[in-house]
Amino acid sequence: MKAILTPEEMRKADSTAIYDYGINGFLLMENAARSAADYIRRIAKQNQKITIFSGSGNNGGDGFAVARHLCNNFEVEVFYIGDKNKMSPETRLNFEITNKICKVIHLQSESEIEQIELKADIIVDALIGVGGSHNLKGLVIPILQKCNSLTNRLKIAIDCPTGLNSLTGEVSEFCFKADHTITMYAIKIGMLLGKAPDYCGKIEIADLGAPESILNSITNTYVIEDKDLHIYLPIRKRISSKFDYGRCLIIAGSKNMPGASALSANTAIKSGVGLVYLVTATIHPSLLPEIIPITVPLTESGTISLKAIDCIDSFAEKCDSIAIGPGLDNNEETIELVKRIIEKYISDKKIIVDADGIKAISKDKKYSGNLIITPHTGEFSNLISIERGLIEANPIYYAKYWAEKMNCLIHLKYVPSVTTNGKKTFININGNPGMATAGSGDVLTGLITSLSAQGMDLLLAGSLGSFIHSKAGDIYKQNYSEYTLTASSIITFLEEVFKL
Repeated sequence: MKAILTPEEMRKADSTAIYDYGINGFLLMENAARSAADYIRRIAKQNQKITIFSGSGNNGGDGFAVARHLCNNFEVEVFYIGDKNKMSPETRLNFEITNKICKVIHLQSESEIEQIELKADIIVDALIGVGGSHNLKGLVIPILQKCNSLTNRLKIAIDCPTGLNSLTGEVSEFCFKADHTITMYAIKIGMLLGKAPDYCGKIEIADLGAPESILNSITNTYVIEDKDLHIYLPIRKRISSKFDYGRCLIIAGSKNMPGASALSANTAIKSGVGLVYLVTATIHPSLLPEIIPITVPLTESGTISLKAIDCIDSFAEKCDSIAIGPGLDNNEETIELVKRIIEKYISDKKIIVDADGIKAISKDKKYSGNLIITPHTGEFSNLISIERGLIEANPIYYAKYWAEKMNCLIHLKYVPSVTTNGKKTFININGNPGMATAGSGDVLTGLITSLSAQGMDLLLAGSLGSFIHSKAGDIYKQNYSEYTLTASSIITFLEEVFKL
């Protein structure tokens, strides 16, 4: 798992490295610059010209040091703004050294910036870094306007593109639009939010030579990686039976929406669970033969009736996890059924509530760590009575706040998606627009239900399930196109993810 930092956590990481481990600021800056320069060498071509724009803060110090490392391999020029007398000792030292071996020019007016002829093949932004925000002023604005006006140039940001708020993801209209961002220690949370990914490009993490354990002591926000699949997926024993891999119950579907139940159930059986029971209104023809379907009494509108409660109980008692919601449709009697099932089983079963089932959840109740809800931002807006736009502007905050307030887990479907219990949070940075298609959420419900039934706690099942779901969509896109991606395609391509 990769740790994700806020700007404040970044400062704590620096402080811990310096004061607890004795890695002084000069060495941290040197390691950062060496790592960044190595990355630039890998992506640059021979004999290319590089222009670096530096500020007078520590991000500028990184820029000066990067220039020093690159000047033997490339033609490098450095423009800097700010007062050298206000530089930190680390930045001032790197400025003085670089000034002796590279072309370093002090920009003090907008007219000087206008006169610059940028002939470089690569433009590097080291103006402000993570300490800045989207509110820009001064000479950085005309510099960024000049940089962004140039096409067919490789653009690289050091630590964070200037004009990007590395906490909130807000971007200035002048924000440096990088093809690559080389960031220090870890990805910053704002780089994953809103429009920020469009300005960061590909993100590379620079190695500062500090222990990774520093990050785990500071943050509780993470991104799942490919290697985590092999670490956290349940081990299959050579001698075992279907009863060793969990049983799940999926309560889904209605006469109007029978496909949702099949998508959830098919996904669950295709992702490792031993047995899948499906309580539904009508059996969809695509339902896999390995699923055990149970049809139950219906309301007049063709939804699952309260009369099904005894039947549901007989299967729920022997299951490890219960999913409820996909395709249930909006019927008061059916929503009451959902409420009763949650109340009865929340103490000893893992419960996954999605889609129409979320209408049975109350923002004023306290639930438990056995419950995860999986709303998209519209459903979440209806649940917590907060405008959708506000949620989408700060999805991590709202997911964490309400998970803690309601004492449950929340998987918020947005870009990026967020899985949290209010204390520990996972952000999923995978996926593509092709996954915005009917039934995609039903597939995710089946995945989370299957993984939790196999023994995973719900936080890991939600975050790993989201990762697997999005990777399947991405692999499909790589092979075909996001335009032809369907929920059924995601199920088919689960096989490709599980063999990673």
